[in-house]
Amino acid sequence: MPIAYQFLPWVRRGLAVALDGEDNLGVGAPLAARGSAQVGVQLAAPHNGTAIAPVALRLHGPGDVIGIDQRLVIRTDPKPHARNFEPNYLAIVDFDPPDFPWMLTPARAQDDRRLRPWLVLVVLDAARTGLPRFSPQALLPSIRIKAGDVASELPDLADSWSWAHAQLVNDNAAQIQADLQGKPASNISRLVCPRRLKERTDYVACLVPAFEPGRLRGLGQVPGEADAAMTTLAPAWDRSVAADVVLPVYYHWEFSTSPKGDFESLARRLRTPSSYKGTAIAAQLKTVGTMPMAVDNLLNGSTPGLVTTMEGALVPLSYEPGSPPAPVHAESLEIIVNTPQDQVANPVGDGATNAEGRRLEVKPPLVGGWHARQHRVFRAGVGPVSAPRLGAHWLADLNLHPRYRGAAGYGAEVVRKNQEDYVDACWDQIGDILTAEMKFNLTRLAIEALGALKRKHYDVLPPDRLLQLFGPALPRIEAFGTAAETFRLNGKVASLGGRLARSSMPVAMVDAAMRRIANPANRSLRMAARLNRATAALPALFSRYVTTMAHATRRPAAFSVNAFTPDGIVGTNLFEDIDLRGAAEIRLDLSRIGLGRGTLRVGTVQEALTSGRVAQRTLATRGVPELKAREGQSHGVFTDLHVERFRMLAALSPTLTPNDWVLIASQIDSPGLREAEGFLIESNLTTGVLQVSELRLDRRSGEVTVHRVVARFDAARRPLPPSPVRPGDAGRPTQLGRIDGGRARELDPAGLFALLPLNAFHTEARRPAEPFTLDDHFEFSRPAADTTAQRVVSVTIPPPLRGREVLARFAAATRDVQRTWRDALATARIDVQVIDFPLAQAAVILRARTDPALTLPLRLASTVSIARNAVDRASPHLSAFLPQNPAIHHRFMIPRHFDRVMAWPRLRNAFYRDLADYNRNAFMPGVDDLPQDLIMLVQVNQHFIDAVMAGANFEMNRELLWRGFPTDLRGTPFQRFWGRTRPMGSMFVLLNDMEPMHQWRAQPLGKRTDENMVDPDRIALLIRGQLLRRYPNTAVYAWKKRTTPASPDPASPDHTQLLKNAAGNPPAADAIQTPVFSGFIEPDVTFFGFDIDKADAGKWCFVLEEQMSEPRFGFDVPVTPPGQPQGAAPRQRSALKSALVQMATPGNALTARGYNPYKALSWSHLQVEAGGFASVQSLINLADKPFASFPTLTANATAADIAKALLQEPFRAYYLGADLAT
Repeated sequence: MPIAYQFLPWVRRGLAVALDGEDNLGVGAPLAARGSAQVGVQLAAPHNGTAIAPVALRLHGPGDVIGIDQRLVIRTDPKPHARNFEPNYLAIVDFDPPDFPWMLTPARAQDDRRLRPWLVLVVLDAARTGLPRFSPQALLPSIRIKAGDVASELPDLADSWSWAHAQLVNDNAAQIQADLQGKPASNISRLVCPRRLKERTDYVACLVPAFEPGRLRGLGQVPGEADAAMTTLAPAWDRSVAADVVLPVYYHWEFSTSPKGDFESLARRLRTPSSYKGTAIAAQLKTVGTMPMAVDNLLNGSTPGLVTTMEGALVPLSYEPGSPPAPVHAESLEIIVNTPQDQVANPVGDGATNAEGRRLEVKPPLVGGWHARQHRVFRAGVGPVSAPRLGAHWLADLNLHPRYRGAAGYGAEVVRKNQEDYVDACWDQIGDILTAEMKFNLTRLAIEALGALKRKHYDVLPPDRLLQLFGPALPRIEAFGTAAETFRLNGKVASLGGRLARSSMPVAMVDAAMRRIANPANRSLRMAARLNRATAALPALFSRYVTTMAHATRRPAAFSVNAFTPDGIVGTNLFEDIDLRGAAEIRLDLSRIGLGRGTLRVGTVQEALTSGRVAQRTLATRGVPELKAREGQSHGVFTDLHVERFRMLAALSPTLTPNDWVLIASQIDSPGLREAEGFLIESNLTTGVLQVSELRLDRRSGEVTVHRVVARFDAARRPLPPSPVRPGDAGRPTQLGRIDGGRARELDPAGLFALLPLNAFHTEARRPAEPFTLDDHFEFSRPAADTTAQRVVSVTIPPPLRGREVLARFAAATRDVQRTWRDALATARIDVQVIDFPLAQAAVILRARTDPALTLPLRLASTVSIARNAVDRASPHLSAFLPQNPAIHHRFMIPRHFDRVMAWPRLRNAFYRDLADYNRNAFMPGVDDLPQDLIMLVQVNQHFIDAVMAGANFEMNRELLWRGFPTDLRGTPFQRFWGRTRPMGSMFVLLNDMEPMHQWRAQPLGKRTDENMVDPDRIALLIRGQLLRRYPNTAVYAWKKRTTPASPDPASPDHTQLLKNAAGNPPAADAIQTPVFSGFIEPDVTFFGFDIDKADAGKWCFVLEEQMSEPRFGFDVPVTPPGQPQGAAPRQRSALKSALVQMATPGNALTARGYNPYKALSWSHLQVEAGGFASVQSLINLADKPFASFPTLTANATAADIAKALLQEPFRAYYLGADLAT
């Protein structure tokens, strides 16, 4: 999102906020050099404070500074020692504290608007003033400005307040104070030098004091602390006084300016072909990239030649490359290039002639013949059907067309010019090449040897044995078959191991241990088979077993998971050999099963076996019983505390059992007792009666009462009718006891009834118990226990927990218990769906995938690299299952039948650079005649590129053979014409622009498609001018053009041709395209390639965007955009502002949204010459407005207003594709 800036004219903090005097901006009586502040104090006390009279404090001023910490300077623009700073920008320096420029100014702001800084930034012409230097006894370096240069080198200090401001990154003016205090990283202060710089000039920027006391202190020339020069605030210089000025320098740096022009002005100077409409330049642009080419009669020198067109790598969009050659040229070239092969077929004998009487002739070679393994080419409709023909095969197009034979000649000439460098680079790779060749040869031998072994020992094995043999490798072998049989998981081809794991056949069947056990040669297995006279049947037995497992659907009962019950679950076979007859008390002798004689009796074992059979019958007939636990809980939850309180009661009452707690809990946990605060449980030791009563606590008086009797049970736990608590008290709450004093208000009833001791209350007592007191250890006590109820014991318990969160957690836990119970028993009812394993198909796949002719080339390709590039990138056996793209099917250097090409060296440099260095007009004819400041679209001429690269590779192979380099003339050392790269982490990967030439196949020249080039009809954006030389980091990209008309209002967000969503961003990722390659031709031509078809060029806009940076300040270069009349409101057709800025001052908030009118200001509007100074008056009284409604600054403008006017936003220019076409 856009960055929001808040500009403030000044910032003060600390004691400086309390300064007494107001800044008079140098008008009137001079101010004191040190400010004073009245500080009052009020002492705090328990009830009121005593005010102390204000104290007058004297603060430090500019005359107390002898230097600054240079770490406070966080940025300068330009950077130190910059050599290309745009002269239309202003020099600035940023400080970390937001109040630094005003920190020592001994006055407060005038009318809360203007305040002078205590130091200023000056930019001096280094040729006039030299550099700052130290003088003897000086505290700081100083610089001298001669009297004649003061007016031209130093600004007017009366306006110093206007060139200092603070900045916050904030989009809310109401948060300024909070951000100043809490976000130090988002605020700074800044000084600006208002001097307009000259182009190509050396400057020195200096931080110097703005007041005379600071100047004298820095120079070490203080006349006396009480001297008037040190006690009054006079300016450090006066431009009207003709005298030298010596200034101490707190900080300085050097820089130089560039020639005239910034990014915006240079981008506005670019002209499109549409702007030349109707001129001679427009006609010239339609022919750039082409030139006339005279072709003589090749076989008859007396016949006049013909003129054709020579092409370059980049041609106009309106040009159609690849036109067929003249018939006479094609016929002549066919005879010439086929002559060498004709002479091979009909050699010249001892008589110096062949059978046809023709003498030996030396003719130009057939370029690319060795790569294509073809040595004859023919015109269309001539020659054998399988031979390369013109218009159908790149070899014929290349050799039978004069222009492309010429382009191949360019490639060959580049090789001849740079042959020493190229050959040296090839010899540097000879070690890798020889190693690769040795591996190729050994691989060929291994293919033949392993193929014979496979045919003899592996191919004859039955499918079951073959599957076992390759068991460990199954997870690494893809389950390929026909399109309908290929096994896939989540849409991807899976392995045979995965196919096996997802079938009913046990994976252990192909385990190596199982193979060894089931091997018919296994000694133990053969001995067992010999005893049963079945030795000969061993192989067939295991084969039948594997086949049964593979064809699971034929015998699904064999795979029932519940058909086998492990011993010990519902019974056991342990006692099968033990005699269980006899009386139940007889002890068993278990020595036969290794347990010896113990205490186990016959009756115990019979009972256990009987219970197991009964459980099995019950599960079979009645199913799985339900768990006696509620899935939800809506009334309450009992905890360990409740159980522990009941256990304490049961310890005193022998008549209580654990079942009594279940009975009590069922009475307490009822909807009618949701408001109960506690319960009293009483057990009569004499009668065995159990009574549960509801208790209430009056927190005002501390009284504990019985609200009602919940339930009564007799000794047999039969319900009894509730009786009165005491005679005469029925139907009313009856007091049982009391909690002492005000502590009852601090107690929660549930906590109280959880802590009271045993026998705290009895409903049968004749009077209430003595009050309880709670001591500091949170223990209850009372003077004496009630002795009238010794035959009754009691305990109090809190109510069950009924909080919503507690009930929810309990319900979730109960559901988990239920699920665990049911899931474990539900498996008993699982119906198994068996899945076959295709044993025969797996055997076919194994035999095919283990073919040495396939595996060894793949292994070789993964281990051999030349010039750090792998010789292979894909597996040929995958081609049948990849998309139907011929380019992908042949993405391997080692073909299926091992018809390989010898390893070749890789020359990774971008060949276009060498071609352009050899001849710029060969790369792009007419490039030198392009007008300056031009931007246009051209198309990439793949016909020319293919021809040049074919000629270069052909000539390079011949040169290598001549130099004794091992080659079969079929290598492709050059595969990178444009030098494309792709980022990968912190590195860039080099990409090829074409496949090796021996893989080009029968495709027309210039219309080839492969993995490196999907669409040969690509376009490129060509720019000639100083913009990209001065700004090489410019972002260049294509943005889709909107389909609806743009708004005519410059302030509207729809005033653009770019396709955007509501947030102002591209609506989808495909709405933006970045260049796929780029290049540069000395001295000032740059081009960027895009994967955009030339027919779609009009649907795109092409963007040049200045890199986003920190804020910069200045005014535009006085230049008129092409086609824009003076005096009109600026049209945003060729420019888009990429940042919205918001500013604020302490007294007046400034907001700038959409189009910022001050962006149109240039130095010509201020009438300030180079080397002069901008002033507040020049900003207010503009000599010329950019347009009639331009809002000029008012007379009471602040430094924040001026900062807004100076701010230069990053510039983005876009150009319509239709305007860039020729």
